Amino acid sequence: MVMPITILKEIGHQLDEDIFPRIKNGGIVTPGESATCSPSWAEENNDERQGKSRHPTRPWPGPIRGQRQTDRPRTSGAASSSVSAELQAQYEGELTAISEAYPGAKVWHQTEGLWLITESILLPGIWQRAVFLTGIPFDRSRIVRSWGFWMGMPLKYPEWIGPRHTNMPDGSICGFEPTDGTWKLGDNLLVLLDLYTLWALRHLHLQIFKRWPGRQVAHFVHERLTELKSTEHCGCGSNNIYSDCCRDKDLRSDRVLEAVKFISAGGAMRFPPNAVMNFINIQDNPPKIDELLPMVQLI
Repeated sequence: MVMPITILKEIGHQLDEDIFPRIKNGGIVTPGESATCSPSWAEENNDERQGKSRHPTRPWPGPIRGQRQTDRPRTSGAASSSVSAELQAQYEGELTAISEAYPGAKVWHQTEGLWLITESILLPGIWQRAVFLTGIPFDRSRIVRSWGFWMGMPLKYPEWIGPRHTNMPDGSICGFEPTDGTWKLGDNLLVLLDLYTLWALRHLHLQIFKRWPGRQVAHFVHERLTELKSTEHCGCGSNNIYSDCCRDKDLRSDRVLEAVKFISAGGAMRFPPNAVMNFINIQDNPPKIDELLPMVQLI
């Protein structure tokens, strides 16, 4: 039997080569088609979804078990005026597929959107599993936000996954670059949850092997200098290693000025809001979608 750590290393090598893994039901990640080793669970489970040939880095009909009604009846006031009935019908219609792909998923309905809690096993045989709290708005002027947490023995409470590749300053998942068209509001939610699963798998690789696998984006010089390893792909988004790309230029920059830019953008204080931490711990009385999810910034 192939050990989970060996599989994780293989997936990391593949991500470095732009070969993306398969995501199976339960949020189990297995190597892509050209893997040199295949775990037994990959052969036993045919419910798989092949990842897109993208480079996830920053922001790439029936009820779900545990469903609860948490919001007041729909009104005609300003709070619900921007809700898209089409978007609402689409996402509520995808809940059955989500419950099949991510067993045990929970959903909380609100007038302005949905809150989902899903769990990804990542790699059978490893104690850690990833839990995601995802807010999905029915308003196209708002942005989906999700927060990732580690769970499993010996953790008593969920432990936030970060700060690498999280948004500033709320510590939400930064799983792909929003400008590259990897995923946008109105796309399939299952694709989004698979991207979050892969993001957590990369964090697991970083935790164990001390290296982020595959391409990544880090917009700030200070961020690249303090977070990126010299052997990782450069944060400029290229397929080059950081030490062979932007590292020398970053080292020649005004380090104090670059640190101020990073701190001013909220990079030094990335952490989930109290409402998110309270809800993921208690899983009752979720925050309001329209109070926590940010609006789209028009340029």
